[in-house]
Amino acid sequence: MLHLRSLLAAFALCSPALAQGADPANAKPATVRIPKNVPLPAAAPAPGAARAAITLGERVRADQQKAAIIPVLVIVSDGASFLRAVSAWTPTLRFPVLIDDGSILAADNIARFARAFQPKDIVRFQAPSAPGGWSPSRDDINAALKKVWSAESTEIEALKKAWETQSHEPPGIVVANEKDAAWTAAITLAAARGQPIIWIGDDLAPLDLHKWWPADDAAKLDKFLQDYCARSGLSWSDLGDTIDAVTLCGSFPNTIQFSPKDVRALTDRIGRHRADGPNRWAWTGQIFGNPQEAAYRAMSAVFLQTDVAWLFDSYPKSSPWSDYSLAQSKSTLSGAFKSDLVESPGAGASMWREKTQRPLDCGLIFVNTKGNADFFELESGYGYCGDLPLLRRPAALHFIHSWSLQSPGSRDTLGGRWLERGVYLYYGSMNEPTLAAFTPCPQVADLLVKGAAFAGAVRRDQGPAWKLTVIGDPLATLRVGGLGALSDAPLPLEGSRKVAAEAADLARKGDFAGAIRAFILAGDEEMAIKLASAILRDRPAAITPALVRAAVPALARAGRSSDVVALLKIAPLKAEDKSTDAAMLRDNLWFACAIPLKSKVSPPDASTLEMLKENLRPEQLDQDLIELGSAWAQTFDFAAAIGMAESVAARQTEPHLKKKAARALEELRMGRR
Repeated sequence: MLHLRSLLAAFALCSPALAQGADPANAKPATVRIPKNVPLPAAAPAPGAARAAITLGERVRADQQKAAIIPVLVIVSDGASFLRAVSAWTPTLRFPVLIDDGSILAADNIARFARAFQPKDIVRFQAPSAPGGWSPSRDDINAALKKVWSAESTEIEALKKAWETQSHEPPGIVVANEKDAAWTAAITLAAARGQPIIWIGDDLAPLDLHKWWPADDAAKLDKFLQDYCARSGLSWSDLGDTIDAVTLCGSFPNTIQFSPKDVRALTDRIGRHRADGPNRWAWTGQIFGNPQEAAYRAMSAVFLQTDVAWLFDSYPKSSPWSDYSLAQSKSTLSGAFKSDLVESPGAGASMWREKTQRPLDCGLIFVNTKGNADFFELESGYGYCGDLPLLRRPAALHFIHSWSLQSPGSRDTLGGRWLERGVYLYYGSMNEPTLAAFTPCPQVADLLVKGAAFAGAVRRDQGPAWKLTVIGDPLATLRVGGLGALSDAPLPLEGSRKVAAEAADLARKGDFAGAIRAFILAGDEEMAIKLASAILRDRPAAITPALVRAAVPALARAGRSSDVVALLKIAPLKAEDKSTDAAMLRDNLWFACAIPLKSKVSPPDASTLEMLKENLRPEQLDQDLIELGSAWAQTFDFAAAIGMAESVAARQTEPHLKKKAARALEELRMGRR
């Protein structure tokens, strides 16, 4: 067991030189709808669409293979530095760039990406004279795209001329609004994939992710994009030609409304010649979020691949559910992916929680379930947002379920929580689609194994625009073998600094919160955990809220439940703190306590139970209260557990929370009976 003094002595031996230079050696939930047993249409994507999806994936993979990768992860903290770093790419050389905005989510995303990318080094970079709070204009972003491709301008003819010198044709177009924070994804995917950026204003698409947008307005946007493609001189009007993808980089409404009760997914409308017809000219995906989130989703699509999948199938083996068999999907995936499968019988809530009590270490996830925006029904029992697994690496998700992406920007929905947990590619529903709207999973698996572009692999292309959406880069492919070779070229960013050396320096100076965060960003989570544990044991007076924010997620991932609890007892969360950071810490607390809460031998002590009571999560108040009440009864007695639950119910003021608390009380009483 290392003590704090020993750790600090080790840090003192580290080189104090931090400068690296250029050398890389240094909504409201709707009623529950269950997928209906409706007759299935023809079994798969139209054969022509399937071939086009594979061909498009092959094009993307061939383009990626032309660009060597410097195996250095660059971390920046501002928009100017991000743009400067990406503008140092060339068509034949690039490196990933992520943003650390100081949030827990940013640290989690960077750590996830680093585990999957396995860089030889991780550095910080700041552009000279980078202004704080600066957001680029379209001219700034266009200048970066022009520089990457050595084009005279970003007018389409100038770009085509530059692309011709690289024997490149653009696989799609990128759509962005310069006022939207997802500009980081727009420049990433335009620069890396060799695509034009089409700039639009609020007059063509409002920046309101959860707005129900009139179908006629969405049709105008699609017509605008078609007109641009027609003027470009590039072939675009059919799948299998040059332009086959549209990436919407912005918080444009994900729901379009055809009538008061008829809504469809924006990403299934854009790219179609008609909303009510099957003919598609492109597959569409959407990336939204703040700059660091958007950058994470785009960089993951460009730099990551996977050969590990996790599948959970709660459907029965009878028709029509059997058409979506994940056992068959696992067999199909076996040529390119190592897969872990849980299937019925036995795919209930208890098995889900058992399989997800540790973070998942996979890059592809298939889940077959039923439910609503904020819960999922399994073979037996239910799961809630907080029951979604923590992810050790970025993952692509195929989620058969109703409503999960109804409000994708809200962490109180399954879709929002999956994205927060690290999903960067997501196919799911924003309304009730019916089961038959999904392409059978074995066929999706087959297309992914064949290297098809993600959006083309998951889509069923034989009907009108419908209620399933693609979040992420529609051009992403998953199978290993589609990236360029590693390069030993120097990183073209003067003044970059090694994050590992920064972490050691911060520890020596006594900035333990900064040091723990820096170790996590540097990919050395083990050292971050050792340092946090040593401080907890040897210098608890040094524990601050900042240190708790830095350390708790890593400790929870590592299963260090007692350390998570001990830190939060010293620096407790405030009930009035409704920030995303605080909400994520509450998730980590419950994640860390999940196993002890169910223990009949050593349940949590009274002070831990009291802390959990003060950190019940509103979005799943009923589930948390049931679990807490059961453990409370184990530690005290049944009457005390009911009294605790009644006190929680009494302090609820919002009707939906009163209802959740009442349900929990009834469940606890029924359990006693």
